[in-house]
Amino acid sequence: MKKGLLFTVAVLATLVVGLLIVPPLLGIDLMARAKAHGLVAYSTDEAVALAYERCTGCHDSEKIVKYCTRCGPPFIVASHFMQKYVEITNQNGLVVEPFTDAELVAIVQVWNALVGNWEVDWKKQDLAKLIAGNKGLLGLLEIPLDQRPIESALQGKRAPGAYIEEQNQPATAGAGAS
Repeated sequence: MKKGLLFTVAVLATLVVGLLIVPPLLGIDLMARAKAHGLVAYSTDEAVALAYERCTGCHDSEKIVKYCTRCGPPFIVASHFMQKYVEITNQNGLVVEPFTDAELVAIVQVWNALVGNWEVDWKKQDLAKLIAGNKGLLGLLEIPLDQRPIESALQGKRAPGAYIEEQNQPATAGAGAS
């Protein structure tokens, strides 16, 4: 009995030590991976930083904040197609870090809050068709706008320079990259 208990404790201790010491030595951030795969939620500040970091790798932030309903579909659709575009780009030899569904869910909420959410201007079934196959974004689409955690936390904030259609002027106050 004591040998079995001792063996179990030794195995658990080895696993704990392995999980706490080995990943940092290999440069692996377990929490970042857990968040990217939807196992742990992004904080609002982390989501804003993620959106700016990942999206400005390909787009100028000024272009992102000037995006409006006349430029294209809501961010939930645009981000789905960015994910697909990255997949195609990587198949053609360029290397761009693929987006996970959890990253896209966080990123969409950030841009919806800081630039504008135009999902209400579209039929829900049309949006669902356009993002078909993306479980993360389809799940987000089912959450009422006022119940989305990151979007709700950023309510009333705008990205510096975000286009405001009613006033035809860029926003001057608001949130930026944290």
